[in-house]
Amino acid sequence: MISSRPFSRCNAALLCMGLACLPSLANGFELAFPGTAELITSTSVADGRHPVATGPWSEAGLPSHDAFGVVQQFTWQVSGADITTVTLLSSLREQIEAQGFETQFNCFARACGGFDFRHSLPVGSAPEMHVDLGDFHYLSAASDDGASEVALMISRGGSVGFVHLALIQPPSEAEDPVVQSSRGPDIAISDVAPDALIDRLSSVGSAPLDDLQFETGASELSGNNYASLAALAVYLAENPALHVVLVGHTDAAGSLSGNIALSRARALAVRAYLTEDLGVDPAQVEAQGIGYLAPRATNATPDGREANRRVEVVIADPQ
Repeated sequence: MISSRPFSRCNAALLCMGLACLPSLANGFELAFPGTAELITSTSVADGRHPVATGPWSEAGLPSHDAFGVVQQFTWQVSGADITTVTLLSSLREQIEAQGFETQFNCFARACGGFDFRHSLPVGSAPEMHVDLGDFHYLSAASDDGASEVALMISRGGSVGFVHLALIQPPSEAEDPVVQSSRGPDIAISDVAPDALIDRLSSVGSAPLDDLQFETGASELSGNNYASLAALAVYLAENPALHVVLVGHTDAAGSLSGNIALSRARALAVRAYLTEDLGVDPAQVEAQGIGYLAPRATNATPDGREANRRVEVVIADPQ
């Protein structure tokens, strides 16, 4: 389980083994969730329409339009005491936008219109989908060509996060959803923006440094400017009691012992950049490596192997 509580050094590497659940929703559209996520309901493809909110509810009603096409709906439950609606929204929004969608409208709870907003939209019902009227996010987005749309409702109840997604596509692009899949994605994981990285690190307890690039068998950083490391350096300077572990990862080419050594060398290279180039206190940063034991993508494709060659930062016990 991914947690936002600080982790001890011995458990830091294990955190990175909470692998993502990656159901393939439709042709060319995928979302990654924490390893505790479970796809609870999904509908078969159906020609029709789905209302999409374009503004908050008011006395005049809910501003919306009908999206026409093949409609598919999905509900996930994500368990974990430290799962928040903010972290779920941040992760899913980045993934949706990375796949060619542009956010059209998003709002939070009371700003959406509370009870009236929620009950004006088909977002599923309990027990599969719970909506806390004081803690829910809504987001709608459209593809660049306007042919496809998504509508996302995120909420939480107790230690469970709830996600409802409506996907509306042209008939030529839609296919029956894959209800459950453990395969890794065939595309590289998208970069995390600096502010989103710190938000994720603060709330979840770990974050990938996705603007770093490593070739197979190499531990050297290939560039000089990394937005993720600059943001991390500022964050550590503002939180001098914080201790983090940089965890290196490799693809599956080569032996386990060799890849563990290589992954640690990658983490050490990142640590050196933080401490020597960006002035981070060395006492705040540790480097470890776990080789190819925690892939986040398939190692069967070049893009998947590239996604697996990475370094992640994990919050550990403060000194």
